[in-house]
Amino acid sequence: MKPSLLLCCAAAFLAPAPAPAQTTGKNAMRIVARDRGADYLPRMLQLTGENGFPQPPIWRVIARDRQNTIQEFYVNKDAILSEGPLPPAKTRGISGTSLPMHRLNIDSTEAFEIADRAARAARVGFDRAHYQLRCLELSPNAAWFVTLVDPSGNRLGEVSIGASTGTILTQQWFVQPLAAPPQPVLPTPPPRSFWERLKGSWTQGSQGVRQGVGNGAGWVQRKVTPLPPPPNPYPNGR
Repeated sequence: MKPSLLLCCAAAFLAPAPAPAQTTGKNAMRIVARDRGADYLPRMLQLTGENGFPQPPIWRVIARDRQNTIQEFYVNKDAILSEGPLPPAKTRGISGTSLPMHRLNIDSTEAFEIADRAARAARVGFDRAHYQLRCLELSPNAAWFVTLVDPSGNRLGEVSIGASTGTILTQQWFVQPLAAPPQPVLPTPPPRSFWERLKGSWTQGSQGVRQGVGNGAGWVQRKVTPLPPPPNPYPNGR
């Protein structure tokens, strides 16, 4: 093998693997309907995805098949990676109400943007996001539940968002908000000495005395100086 070819092979082997391609939650459900039949769409029950950055590399789609058996599908941006019936022991906690596909106006991209704005308003920084789309308890309305985590996977907060309206339903934060940037502190003038304060008092007092004397002198002058006689209404006589 030529040296140049060896170098190319080594470079290809040592190069970092490309990041997994991402897709949205609604598109993952469309892939299941595309590959397994459009009749799966009205039987979608739940959608989850972990480690979104901002979208997860793999989505887990849970739906009922034609025999009413709960199936799970693991989907990337192109195809179904694996699938199979969900064991009954793992069906606990899964909503039995089908997702209202015709009213899912909010996809996982919009859900992330809404949760990100809520985190910034709460001054909470995060690293990744976990997603869950399901119907609310005893309700045909669906909601996104976006859990924000730090690099170690610890939960920092959870924001639930209406999947039809995009309205924040609830938000809960498990950490203290980031500290606000410190405000600049203006320097305070040094305290005046006793003699400076006394001198200021004398200055203010003398100014008050001068003003009082001036006002008094004006009053005396107005009282002592006779007023001029009124003008003669008949300067030429009658």
